[in-house]
Amino acid sequence: MPQPKVPAFLPGGRDPGVSDGGAAGVQERPGCSGSERSSAFGGVVAAGGGAAGPSHPSSSLPGVAVRGVSASGPVSSGGTAVGGISSGGVVEPGPSSQGSCGRSYSLWIIGHSFIHWASERAAIRPGGRHLGLSHLGLHVSWWGQRGMRWSQLLLLLERLRSCPRHPDLLLLHLGGNDVDACSGKDLVNLIKDDLRIVLDWFPGVLLIWSDIVPRPRCLASRRWTRGLSKLNRQVGKWVVSQGGLQLMHEWVDLSCGGLFHKDGVHLSAVGWDLLLDDFASGCERVLALC
Repeated sequence: MPQPKVPAFLPGGRDPGVSDGGAAGVQERPGCSGSERSSAFGGVVAAGGGAAGPSHPSSSLPGVAVRGVSASGPVSSGGTAVGGISSGGVVEPGPSSQGSCGRSYSLWIIGHSFIHWASERAAIRPGGRHLGLSHLGLHVSWWGQRGMRWSQLLLLLERLRSCPRHPDLLLLHLGGNDVDACSGKDLVNLIKDDLRIVLDWFPGVLLIWSDIVPRPRCLASRRWTRGLSKLNRQVGKWVVSQGGLQLMHEWVDLSCGGLFHKDGVHLSAVGWDLLLDDFASGCERVLALC
């Protein structure tokens, strides 16, 4: 039986699936392999992580005040280190050399299908899954679970606490699948409460909040317009107050169809590239301070 046609811009010619907001997991279109089907942890993709990370306590990034600005603007920050473990997903060796400051740093990137597909896109870009920052000693572990809800974050991190080395930087692109599940106020409070636990579990880690990207197909919902803007602003401000960093994706323009996939949820190849550029720019500005 012939396989369904998949948009050519997707890494590996795979379909991003339908809306990333399934209740217990994600709905899948025909042609997805069994290894891509999400479960509480089975759907997690560890790309760039694995036991290759050094087995010693995390190092420390220089502590500096952080301003919550666009990754394309002036940013400063402070935080701590990462060594990822494989969850049966893609594993890529870490950089073999230390950064120019003589130290290595680790970044965990965690989130829903945006992180799954951003990891796939990064793999075929110059610099690979380490965002082109391996020369600065950065090792990136990708934990992207399609359909992931905010409630699954602590479950995942509780498992990852057994890693021999904890992250220096923890970038979260999560919460988009919860926007319609509760009020904005309740979701903001839930996020803050859980992030307090994360900071307790990983002392000294630098939190990076990647703003939830609005979805063209959800614009009829007020929670996805004014509500989402308020949520990103409040969570970002709180993360900055904890010494973290907010990435504002100022390139997002809902009137520009070329940035989005036809499903009205995911991004196009151009959109993924811009998102990855934000990730890389924010991390580079942090590491440049070492």
